[in-house]
Amino acid sequence: MDEFELKNAIKEMLVRFHSTPLPNIIPRDIIFNEFKKINKVIVVIGPRRAGKTFVLYQLIKGLLNAGWQPRDIVYLNFENERFGELKANQLDLILTVYTELYGEGKPALFLDEIQNITGWERFVRRLNDEGYKVYVSGSNSKLLSREIATALRGRDYPIQVLPFSFKEFISVKGIRLEKGWEFGPTKTKVKKAFDDYAALSGFPEIVLENRLEFVDQYFKIMLFQDIIERYRITNTDLMRLFMQFLSRQYGGDYSINKFNNFAKSSSYKSSTSTVQKYSKIVEDIYFCFFLKAKQKSFKKESAYLKKEYLYDHGFINYYNTDKNAGRLLENIVAIELIRRNEVQPNYYTNGFECDFITKESSIQVCHTINEDNRKREINGLIEARKKFGNNPILITYDQETEFDGIRGVPIWKWLLEDKNQV
Repeated sequence: MDEFELKNAIKEMLVRFHSTPLPNIIPRDIIFNEFKKINKVIVVIGPRRAGKTFVLYQLIKGLLNAGWQPRDIVYLNFENERFGELKANQLDLILTVYTELYGEGKPALFLDEIQNITGWERFVRRLNDEGYKVYVSGSNSKLLSREIATALRGRDYPIQVLPFSFKEFISVKGIRLEKGWEFGPTKTKVKKAFDDYAALSGFPEIVLENRLEFVDQYFKIMLFQDIIERYRITNTDLMRLFMQFLSRQYGGDYSINKFNNFAKSSSYKSSTSTVQKYSKIVEDIYFCFFLKAKQKSFKKESAYLKKEYLYDHGFINYYNTDKNAGRLLENIVAIELIRRNEVQPNYYTNGFECDFITKESSIQVCHTINEDNRKREINGLIEARKKFGNNPILITYDQETEFDGIRGVPIWKWLLEDKNQV
């Protein structure tokens, strides 16, 4: 495509964007910081199919609500086949076309799937230098969030988009929380909604269509596009086995030897170096994450003791016929802690174990507290409180009580609390 044809293509896309209403958007429970004294490139990151493009639309609506005119905003999706031959040195045509259409101005630019243009970062850095508002997103199969940060040399401000939280889930289901909802009929609706959420997924498409089987599609896309093609993994069967192992290992102690033994029992050959490599890959593409243990102090982590969780519990529900209800709750809490803090928590083990440690809280997750497990669960929290001096919380499926000064709260209620409380 020559320059004349490319300019016409960009003009058509901009005019269409400015004359077409934005699609209906489910507002995400995400805080968008505005920078008035410094200029940052806003980078939307997160798992595949978590709704990154629609978050860009939400950001656009935010600008429109703040008084920006539609013509002051440029949105381009670089997965459009008409950009197939676009080179990095032609990206400046976007501004040229804008000027030809609307005259001089400094629009906000939303560049979706920008990684499709090799060398895009030079253009974006220049826009940033010249004071433009720039928002970008990238696909995990071609550009990881950490690679965007490297390419932008510290000018990025990441917005992490994860699958629906429970608060977002009940909003989609039309449940509105009034003051004192915990004491009225809404409580019953919330509890029923949590059961539905726990049995399904947080991926927006799965929630809206109520189709858990879509998880299998996502799994295969992650395996073949995000991993096999990108990292040129030759042993597809071993990588698939590893991901299936992680889908069943959620909430449990993770070790390379444990997988090697599992692989051997399944007639596969594996090695420590291979599994180390695979572990980093599955974390990079937002399939799962590994938590390290805190031991002697809050600043010290174990390099060997780890637990593994999935970025969406839909993988648990689809690939496990015999689910562990307590560990499922634990995985949901783990995702929520990352959603609230945008950093990974730790866990604590020293005779007794505490599931999650953050700067603010020590958190134990137990489906149901009874005489058989009470001592173990509560002592884990007491030990963690002594060690780290933070706020102990016991999260259960449906018990609200207090043990030894430790608050016990149902998970469906804790998930709806203010983000700043943990």
